[in-house]
Amino acid sequence: MMVFHECSKQLYMWMNKQPHVKEESLTDWLLYAVSERCPQIYYQTFSRHEEAENGCDWEWWILTSDQYETWKYNAYRFLVQAKKLYSHNRDNYSLLTYGNRNGAQIDLLMQEAMRRNALPLYMYYSVEKSEINEQIKNNSWLDEETFRWCDTCVNGGYLSLAQEVYKMLYDVPRHKLSAVELLNHAVKLSLVDLIFKNNSEQIMSYFNQMIIEKYSKYYMQKTRNEGKYWNIDKAAGVAGIKHSGSGIPDYLRVFLQGQGEKKDWFEKEMRIPHIGGMGIIDLR
Repeated sequence: MMVFHECSKQLYMWMNKQPHVKEESLTDWLLYAVSERCPQIYYQTFSRHEEAENGCDWEWWILTSDQYETWKYNAYRFLVQAKKLYSHNRDNYSLLTYGNRNGAQIDLLMQEAMRRNALPLYMYYSVEKSEINEQIKNNSWLDEETFRWCDTCVNGGYLSLAQEVYKMLYDVPRHKLSAVELLNHAVKLSLVDLIFKNNSEQIMSYFNQMIIEKYSKYYMQKTRNEGKYWNIDKAAGVAGIKHSGSGIPDYLRVFLQGQGEKKDWFEKEMRIPHIGGMGIIDLR
């Protein structure tokens, strides 16, 4: 199954042919396309989109079977902010430091992720080409073999940890952030297909532990947010971005009971948090 390979390639072709396509259109198409190509992926759009309050476009969940059979399943939570990057060596600094009366968008995104025990991510759309050797150097949490798996794949979509974006914005002197530099600190969207090919629970559990160890200390010391980062309370069903048992929100449970069916009443009745929509990759 190479769902994200094909969709990321289509994003590239679309932007290359129509450079002025909006990031909202790209996101809407991507969510529709991956769900149409794979029955394990489904999503729900919401009419209320208060990105200005929390910096988040979408909430994504990856569901896996619990390898120890303690819970029915595990759910890993992500908050995603989409950005269409400027090309032709233009500066993307202002794009990523964008803010309003509620604060800088990246701060709002990371604060909301802390509150929800989620991993904040940026989804980049770009026709620029990343440099694989730089990606390998800048993303030490992934092995070289993983990057080489997608060495020649065409991608219009990339994923970046918000914490890494924060470092480039605030931990070094102000400088021009080209699309290539940002992509070199990100990973190709096509790599998401790996979770379909291997032991998904093992991959996600390892990833969760890596995130807890690598970023909790940094987050508390370096960002302008206050309070501790991800909770680690397994009795309550929460450990980092991993949610199980009582740690899984009611609205996700209800949505899964309907097997991803679109429900007109769902958003209002379940009091969905301020997000543009919810996507689920069900690997149980």
